[in-house]
Amino acid sequence: MSSQLWKVRKARPEDIAGMLALNYAIYPEDWHVSPEYVERVMQRNPEVYNVLPAAGGIKGIFSIFPLTRDHFDQVLNGQLAEERLAECILPYDQPKHVCLYLISLIVDIHDPLRKQYARAVIEAIPQELHRLAQQGIVIDEIGAIAISADGNRILRRIGFSTSEAMESFDQEFNVFRAAPDEIIRAIQPK
Repeated sequence: MSSQLWKVRKARPEDIAGMLALNYAIYPEDWHVSPEYVERVMQRNPEVYNVLPAAGGIKGIFSIFPLTRDHFDQVLNGQLAEERLAECILPYDQPKHVCLYLISLIVDIHDPLRKQYARAVIEAIPQELHRLAQQGIVIDEIGAIAISADGNRILRRIGFSTSEAMESFDQEFNVFRAAPDEIIRAIQPK
């Protein structure tokens, strides 16, 4: 089955319940956020959440938060709590330099079509990077924190390199960084 059967789109307020249901089913409780948090993020920048709707609800999500370099580095170094990120997110209201924090990359791993959903979500990432560039958004760097072995594997596969580790919730997690062209090159069909 082709990943073209499903289309990733921008999340809408009515998607929040489905997004959080998927988030809660996949991520450990320490990493859960509230509906109010998602609403605050959407108010700051309605373009950061990308969802894959399919039969049965939201089957995939990727979320990329535009931040200043200082806030970006603070998040990846564990100095800025993710709960405070909503107030740090930059709008895409005018051309500017940003660093993108890939805060989530989730697929419904319990669904038999999970591999097809994963492909659709991952293939949408370069499209989003191109869309932002067309808006005059200059992406200086992209970063992510892997909280699972699968996260580590997927981030490496899509062009990220491990840069350091950070501590959160009394655990150590790998931090990944990449330039936009590294992500695009790694994901684009050969």
